[in-house]
Amino acid sequence: MFLRPYRDVTKIREARKLFLAWWPFAVIGFDSCPNNYLADLLVASEITDPLPLILTMRRYRDKNPIEPSPSIEAPIMIPRSVGPNTILDMIYRVKKEIDARKNRENPVRERWSRGYRQQILVKRPSTLEDAVSNPVSRGILSEILSSICINSYSVRITSYRPVHILVGVKRDMSGFNIFIDKKIRSVNHEIYVLSNESIRTLIESYMRLSV
Repeated sequence: MFLRPYRDVTKIREARKLFLAWWPFAVIGFDSCPNNYLADLLVASEITDPLPLILTMRRYRDKNPIEPSPSIEAPIMIPRSVGPNTILDMIYRVKKEIDARKNRENPVRERWSRGYRQQILVKRPSTLEDAVSNPVSRGILSEILSSICINSYSVRITSYRPVHILVGVKRDMSGFNIFIDKKIRSVNHEIYVLSNESIRTLIESYMRLSV
């Protein structure tokens, strides 16, 4: 299934400089939350560390139709075997690491100077272990989990709908845009996904075929 972009992307001037592809996502609903969310299935299938998956999730509010065939001719990216259990397991891994770190640390260590806090914010964590090792990024992850209503280990996925969404990748791998109800630049895809060797190689192979 394919989500129709908000407009004919091929007529957008800047889109002509991008590599367009249909990227695999899943629209997910949890029993603890009334909202739906997008999870990147290529990230879930190619990157074992759950940090990129959590950081690339976003709330799904799109009202454009989902159609059985693509509205724009572009390569269709196919993920390896991945399903709702994989997604939920990766989310729970993040929660478990956060909870374990909180239980081990002395509350005094939660205090940090302004200079140390700024230093942490400048450098983005590259792995889940890095992210939970400092209080700032750990706090951000906790907020993300709360925003998707993951407040316990009893949450279940009640709806799971795979859908391909049109994305535009800069040919030098420096930009990632998602075309849904508008064009959205995904900085976390640029940082965590386009730097992944297996995904980068996959994109480059499709680029060569589309020339």
